[in-house]
Amino acid sequence: MSGTSILFRTFLLRGTLVLLMGLLSACTSSEQDHMQGQLTGENPRLDAQPAGTALPSSMTTMTETPGASASEGTGAPVGAASPSASGSTQAPEVTAAAPKPPASSAFPYTAHTLADGLNVPWEMVFAPDGRIFFTERPGSLRVIENGKLRAAPLLELEAPFISKGEGGLLGLALDREFENNGLAYLYHSYRNAEGGVANRVLRIKIGSSKAEIKQVLLDNIPGDTNHNGGRVKLGPDGYLYITTGERYEPELAQDKKSLGGKILRITTSGGIPDDNPWPGSPVYSMGHRNPQGLAWQPESGVLYSSEHGQSSHDEINRIQAGSNYGWPLIEGDETGAAKLKLKAPLAHSGKETWAPSGMTFITQGPWSGELLVAGLAGQQLLRVSLSPSGGKPKITALFKEKYGRIRNVAEGPDGTLYIMTNNRDGRGNPRAQDDKLIALRPNWK
Repeated sequence: MSGTSILFRTFLLRGTLVLLMGLLSACTSSEQDHMQGQLTGENPRLDAQPAGTALPSSMTTMTETPGASASEGTGAPVGAASPSASGSTQAPEVTAAAPKPPASSAFPYTAHTLADGLNVPWEMVFAPDGRIFFTERPGSLRVIENGKLRAAPLLELEAPFISKGEGGLLGLALDREFENNGLAYLYHSYRNAEGGVANRVLRIKIGSSKAEIKQVLLDNIPGDTNHNGGRVKLGPDGYLYITTGERYEPELAQDKKSLGGKILRITTSGGIPDDNPWPGSPVYSMGHRNPQGLAWQPESGVLYSSEHGQSSHDEINRIQAGSNYGWPLIEGDETGAAKLKLKAPLAHSGKETWAPSGMTFITQGPWSGELLVAGLAGQQLLRVSLSPSGGKPKITALFKEKYGRIRNVAEGPDGTLYIMTNNRDGRGNPRAQDDKLIALRPNWK
């Protein structure tokens, strides 16, 4: 064999080896890129969201639009959280490290109408046996059993009960031992001896087919056509917490001797707890205009409240015993003179109108820890994501104008959420089959 043939074959063999090594390197590089795509989310097939995870049309972020009256009247769409007193909007606080992953933006519930044709439903509670009790503002206590609304009310309040404007049969709470004693607590408006309007808290007993009044626990709470407060909740400490309005007399909110414009705290027998901020007084906090929502954060036990502003600046407050929340001295981001020690809200609506009412913390599922607040004039449900550091929360709107005015929201024992519409309250535009109790059933179970 000639030297030339040997050199040619050697060159050909080396070329073949180089080609094979290049192909192997390309394959290895492609596999590495694929693995890297899995880690970084750059693989289109892996990044595609599964069906049903996109945001529904009923769930929108808040937009800035002109506001209107901030009582329970018709209002404008929701504005961004915590605008300053001058109307400029502060960006929601972003926390670098949270103790748990943020709740998913995908809506994890499916809506079903549980009951319709209701007459301004106001409060709902859940009995251990599965019954759902709820109040209707004109004066009826009603019940849903085995998923069906019982036609006959358990109780229909009579004189001196009065339903006028925002007053009527409002709050309801069940006793801790309800399963054994059947006791519950109502808040309602009535005509007092002087011919004016006041509010009171009753203890009642609920049986299988009817309820009866047992005792007046607290009366002569200031009332009128508007600003009656009305929420009653049993706190983690076993005491009753009651929200009251200032009946359009702002000075009552700053009067420690008045029960108007306050959050009150009493025992379930009507007594005054020994550790209330002011000895002998049911007043727990003051300086409120028309608070209508109460909810305790499950992990911390901290109490939160929702409150109507004057013509905007609706509030979400973190409540502390003995604190003064400033009405009518301050609103929005104002804090007043340092010596007054007034509490600014955790968040407010700025120039927009929420007209917030009932509220609840979610304790189950992918949105566990989120705070929900019903909106009347804003016609939405506010989803409030609290900051672990205690700063300004992130607030987004759900069901914007889908159901109209929303009075209340509550979480049932199985994780189902319930919302109540109030389009028949004199300020809304009633729709077919209003008002409704809508169940948002978990689709994560």
